[in-house]
Order: sequence, then C-alpha cells, then structure tokens
Amino acid sequence: MRRLGPAALGLAAAIASGAAIAGPPRIAASAPPPPESARASDVAVEVTPVFGAGTPLAPGWNEIVVRLQNGGAKPARGHIEVTVAGWGDAAPFATTAPYTVAAGASVVVRMPAHLTMASDVRVRVDDDAGGEVANLSLPSHGRGGVTSPLLVDVSEPSRLRVTVHEALIAAGPAAGSPSAGYGPPPQLVVGSPRFDPATGDPVLPDRAPLWSGATAVVMRSDKLAHLVGPELDALAGYVIGGGTLAVIVARPEDLRHPTVVSLCGGEPTAGAVAPATMRELVLPAPPPGSPGGVKTIEPARVPSIALGKALAGYAGGNLKPSLYGASAAYGLGEVHLLAFDPTAAPGVDDPWAQARVVDLVRRAEDRRSTLVYRGSDNTEPDAARVRKQLDPNESSRWAIGAAALLLCGYAVIAGPVSFSVASRRGKPLAALRWLPIFAAIAFALIVAIGVGARGVRGRARHLTLIEAGAGVTQGAARRWRGFFTPRGKGLTVRTTDASSVLGTANVDDPGDRRDHLVVDRDGARLVGVVALPWQTVVVREDGVGDLGAGITIAPGAASGEAVVVNRSGKSLRAGLLVLPGAGATYFARIRDGERVSSTAGRAVSSTPAGRSWEAAIAAPSYAGAVAVHHLGAQMLLGVVGDDAPGLADSWWAIESSAGEVVDWFPDDVPVLLAQLDGGEGRLSDAGLKLESDRLLVRVVGWGGKP
Repeated sequence: MRRLGPAALGLAAAIASGAAIAGPPRIAASAPPPPESARASDVAVEVTPVFGAGTPLAPGWNEIVVRLQNGGAKPARGHIEVTVAGWGDAAPFATTAPYTVAAGASVVVRMPAHLTMASDVRVRVDDDAGGEVANLSLPSHGRGGVTSPLLVDVSEPSRLRVTVHEALIAAGPAAGSPSAGYGPPPQLVVGSPRFDPATGDPVLPDRAPLWSGATAVVMRSDKLAHLVGPELDALAGYVIGGGTLAVIVARPEDLRHPTVVSLCGGEPTAGAVAPATMRELVLPAPPPGSPGGVKTIEPARVPSIALGKALAGYAGGNLKPSLYGASAAYGLGEVHLLAFDPTAAPGVDDPWAQARVVDLVRRAEDRRSTLVYRGSDNTEPDAARVRKQLDPNESSRWAIGAAALLLCGYAVIAGPVSFSVASRRGKPLAALRWLPIFAAIAFALIVAIGVGARGVRGRARHLTLIEAGAGVTQGAARRWRGFFTPRGKGLTVRTTDASSVLGTANVDDPGDRRDHLVVDRDGARLVGVVALPWQTVVVREDGVGDLGAGITIAPGAASGEAVVVNRSGKSLRAGLLVLPGAGATYFARIRDGERVSSTAGRAVSSTPAGRSWEAAIAAPSYAGAVAVHHLGAQMLLGVVGDDAPGLADSWWAIESSAGEVVDWFPDDVPVLLAQLDGGEGRLSDAGLKLESDRLLVRVVGWGGKP
C-alpha cells in the first residue's frame, strides 16, 4: 500500500526588512522602502467553495477557494480573511492567510473553514497597506441541512449535475444523519470543483479532513493520474479514512499508473463484464407523503445497446466484481473502477447507469455509520467527558478534602483547644495572640496543598483515536489536545503535521468560541487560544495518524479463527477483537512484531463483566434502516481496567464525543480496539510539558500480510 507523505501547503509571503548600521561618524542608515504593490482596483477576486459554486457550504470542515488575478503592472500582496459568524454577530471562527500575486498573473489560495449549523461566511481580501480589495459572502446551507449526500464530479462541465442532481437517494433518511427518522427523504446533491484556467487541473482540497463533506467522488483516471503532492495525499487520506472514490478508466495505460495500482492493491486488467455488474437494480420509490416534484430515476433492467457495447470489466489486486464494475477496499474506504462512464454519452443519459451512480452514493452514505467521527456528522460534539480526561483538576480532587480537613483542624485548635489551654493557665485572653499564628500556618498549608495538587507550571494532555483498515500504514486521526496553565495567556497551537486542521472544542458556552486559524508556508496554527488560569482548554485536531507498517487482521487456518499481527512499532494493550458471528476475544498485550491467534486470547464472556459487555454490544439500535452497535464503554472497566487503568474512561469519552449514530461493530467484518503504548511520542505541546499521551486505535476489516 502506498505510504502517505506529509502534505505541504503552497502559500508564501515575502517580507523584506532593512538593517541599521553604525560606525564613526554615527549615521544610521534608514531601511529601504518596501516595493510598491499593485492598486486594489487592479486585483480581481473570485471566491467559491472547493466543490463548486453551485454547492452551498454545509456544517463541518470546508475549504474556500480564493482566486486572485492581478491585472496591474506591479506585484500584489496582502492578506485574506475568512470569517464564519454564528448566532448573532459573533464570529466563532476565522482563517487568515497571506498572498502574493505577480504582475499579470493569478494565484489560487485555499482557506480552511469550520462551519456550525447556522453560519454566515464572509471573505475579505486586503492589500499590504490594509486597504480593502474585496469583501464577499457565501451561502452556507443549501443542502437540506446535513441529510443530503454530496457527490463530487471532477469534470468540467458536470453533466451528472443535470441528470442526477436532486434525485431521490433512499426511502428514508440516510444512516449517519442526526435527523434520522425525521424530515423528507434525502436527495442527491452533485458538486463540481472549479478548474484552474492556467493549468487545466481541478482545484481540490489539500488536506484530507477538508474532503469530509463529500460522500463520494467520481473522477476520470487521467485526472487521477495527474494528481501529485498535497492534493493526492489529501484524496488518498480521504479514502483511507472511509471515503468512496469511483474511477472512470479513460485510458488503458492509466491502469498501470502507480496511483491506480496502489488504490486497487495491485495492477488491474481489463476484461469481460462480470455478471454481478449486470444484476437488476431498482431504486426505491418516494415514500408516502413525500412532497411533489421529487426527481426519480426511471427503472431500467438492462443498459441501452450503445452503453452495453461500451461496458468493461476489471480484475486484479483487491478488486472484486460489484454492481458498479469492480470494487476494492482501501483502508476504511472503497475504490470502484466503473464499468461505464456516467459523465459522458451514452452513460450519462442512460437510466441504467444513472441508477448505479445514485446507488453508489447511497452505499457510501450508509457506510458512514461505521466510522466513529463521520458516523454522526457531529460538528459540535459533546466533549465534556473528553475534557474530564484531559483536565488535571480531575486528578486533584483530593486537595479539596485535604483542605477541608485542615480547616476543620484549624477551627478546633484555634478555638476550643487554644482557649481551653489558656484558661487552665489563668490567662484566657492569651489565646488571642496565637490566632494569627495558627491562621498563617493554616493558610500556608492550604497554599501548599493547592500547589502540590495543581503545580506551578502549565502542562498538556492528549487523547487520540486512529481509525484504520487492517494492514494499512495510516488512518484517520482525531486528536483531543488539552492545555492547562496557572496563568491566563493566549496559546499558539500548531497542527501535528501539514495535512491537519484544528479548532477549539465547544465544551462550554457556544458564544465563547473564538478560533483564529493562520495558514502560511509553515502550515496551520491556531493563535490566541485563551487559556484561563487553572482551567483546561481543549483543542480538536483532525488529520492522519501513523501506524508504522500496519496491524493485520487475517483469516486463520481453522474455521472462525483470525490472526492479528502487530507491526505498528508499539505494543498493543488491552486489545478487544470482535469477530463477525462470534464472540469477543481479549488480549492483555500484543508486542510489536508479535503474531497471535484469536484462539490464544481469553474469551471476553469468561467473566461476568465481559458477558454483560458482550450482551450490550450485540443489541443493535437503528438509524433509519441501518443497524448500529454501540461501544458500551461505560461497561468496559471490569474487562480492561486491570491491564490498562483509565482506558475504559478514555473509550467512554471517545464514544460520548462521537454521538449515537455510530456502528462500532459492523456485522460483516472484524474490529480490533486497543491502546498503543507510548502514545504518539511527543514530549511537549504549545510550549507545555506533555504529561499524558493516550493513543487508541480502532482497526476494521480483513487485510494485511499474515
């Protein structure tokens, strides 16, 4: 499998500065004036969402594309600011980035932005003198809330937008929607990115989390083969993290391209169309009570004659025949080599092909329920338990009891005891002279208890979950980073790598959130993070996490047996392996490089606590028509507590922050939950000592070298 490299952000701003020189006679040389910039009127600004001008922004991470065309004879420099305003006039999120445009040239700047359920997005472009170049707004929500799946068609122009846009996609709300069971049935939304007129290349997200709004992506193989650098890393990270990519094979030679070979797990070969592709597909009809005018795809049992002659089949690597052509798992996501071209005639006009495109998006949307942090589309998670895990105050509750006992002792000694002793000596008022001394001692001891409990230096704690497919080297990572300082200060928090995005977790009053993300040549950083004295602030980071050479889950020699091979570079602790159709197995520890069989582990059902937990995860609940199995982390203490103290509470914090619509244990694939010893290996964060770094992993599916 292809190993992802860090994505580099191509934004740069050059600032020249002069130097003062001194010598006899003492004459200071003034700094040279900065180079003149183009006038604001010479710069044309175009602003669109990354998935196209006709695709309104939805809650969660988005990317705004700002194109600047300098029509003047001098370079243009300045800053771009994207502000996201929530309820009222508050601006809970802002992103800034510098720009430089040569004379007569154009440049594209990508701006990450995090939206909530009610957001107004404004983009302001200023020149280097602070003058306003442009001030534009973007529509935020036009996809029917968060229930409308989005298909990104990477073609220009998008003919799919004409044929399947707003088509009915399911009989009820798609799985993974917070509004499952309510409102009208979801309809498919088709978006198409803009293409750079200078290069002819599509402008795509350059960070994997910024793809999160896309349910599925359709792309021609020649466009895919031309992707390099951050855009390719971001797309691969999106699929590894659970996304769906449908590839139209435009040229036979593209099947040998390294990107296609990596995505398919081997070199594909063209051949006859598989019988599975020709199976009849009937899309659901609108449910009773649906509003009139809902677009539906006409049923077609077989393709047209022209399309039938153009169909192709593919095999090789991890590909298996499917309703859409040939499909392969890639990490937590799926890659489909389409048997037809739905973006051009005759496929684009054929209901047989249109129905398969709609069903492919339906499948991709339903699969979101198997992802912890995409299963609920939870843009404002309940992070209260996460903060409890990251808050040092939670481990210093003993100080309250100690201070209470000390005050009680002070009250007894300074009162009855002191006056009783003085009275026996015949000088009852002499006790008053000792009161200030006792008070000073008590005060000093209480201060000492407070210092001992909270410390005098700030510190940081991390809680991270990496979700990955079996055998892959990287997975989607959600990092919760807590910061605790003894003095009020503004912190600067940088992303772990250039492919991540971050913002503060909204755990208190939503009106208190004020995030300022700065994007430049060094990556992205959150500036001015307000940390109040002795209070913990939590930052949420979305990106990609490393798993060494991967963690294998492969079928064993015996029926119902599975083999786990740990090649992550760290020991797995308190591992829970849940196999489809079988019970759960517990491993206290799996060392790096160790190979274990499920038959060698301890059956979770061998203990009363384990039996209770197994019964809890076996009973599904429903999101729409999709069954989901909860983690039941609050019942894990008796299962993992002896080998990993605090791990059950960490899993409970992750489960609470992910929401209710998550299928932790899909019925048809194995799932491994464990802690990786040593965390991610960092010693500090934002200048604070990292005192706790807990790294959890969830590995899903079969895969990897046995």
